[in-house]
Amino acid sequence: MEKQKFISELKQMKFIAHRLGFKMTDYPENSLEVLETILKRKELLDACAGFEFDICFTKDHIPVVLHDKYIDDITNEEGFVRNYSFDELRKMNFQFRKSQGNYANTLQYKVVSLESLLDFFQDSLPLLEEKVIKIETKDYLLSNRDNVTTKNLRALACILQKYPDLANNMIHLSFWPLNLAILKKVQKKKNYPIIKSDLLCDYSITVFFTHFMPFLDAISLRVKSAEVISTAKNYSKRINKSIRFDLFCKRFSNAIKEKNITYAINKYGTVGLYTVNELEEIDELSKHLSLEFLHEHIEDFFITTDNPVALKKLK
Repeated sequence: MEKQKFISELKQMKFIAHRLGFKMTDYPENSLEVLETILKRKELLDACAGFEFDICFTKDHIPVVLHDKYIDDITNEEGFVRNYSFDELRKMNFQFRKSQGNYANTLQYKVVSLESLLDFFQDSLPLLEEKVIKIETKDYLLSNRDNVTTKNLRALACILQKYPDLANNMIHLSFWPLNLAILKKVQKKKNYPIIKSDLLCDYSITVFFTHFMPFLDAISLRVKSAEVISTAKNYSKRINKSIRFDLFCKRFSNAIKEKNITYAINKYGTVGLYTVNELEEIDELSKHLSLEFLHEHIEDFFITTDNPVALKKLK
């Protein structure tokens, strides 16, 4: 009974569609077809308080809508996005993830540039209304020579300023505080609209350090996951390495605590939780958050999930 009440409270919260909410459709994550499908169906659109997606930068500093910094898992090619030009990527066929066991699904799509996606959002603004658009950057400053990430973020700022009508909807999301700080610095210097920033936090120590980050507008806390994805010989070494690293981070994540959530709500007015897709993750939440706490702050949460409709239908 207690678990049912917890789920009932959770279902009333605001849900952000992870990787554009691909599990609500028959299309691969981060493809334009996912968004087109959701916007055409009122039930799907009404379930979302916003959309989240990831961008990576090409060799010619063009942001494309892809979750990983490499293409091994979603094409028949190999290597990092940053080693290809946008035109080279556009010639490739993208597909469902191999690491998710989707070898049999042959549905393909073409990589989407950030500008193309924002054009679509702009054209759909009457439908979006106040829904948030969370844009996550992957690359970080200290991993690149010659300040490549800074150049990328300047290119990102240049693109974002073309969409002033979306400025209040957009949020820059990243694990890397420097990304968030640099983008805001560029936007301020160029007199561009300044979009909000949201730091992804896996660990309580990260939450502590946000006390010293005046450029933040929000933080999002990872929900510890019991997800298990096997590594296998038919995946590339890069895929297997990425899977192992992600599982390591999830296994030791300790950001979900009432004191961290209370701090976030008191300082920023809201708090994000990511990602909640399975009952195991709801069980993890219930270990740390009381039913009373959840009810008291029901309007303050943004929960990122692959399928908002599925969460709203949980029993």
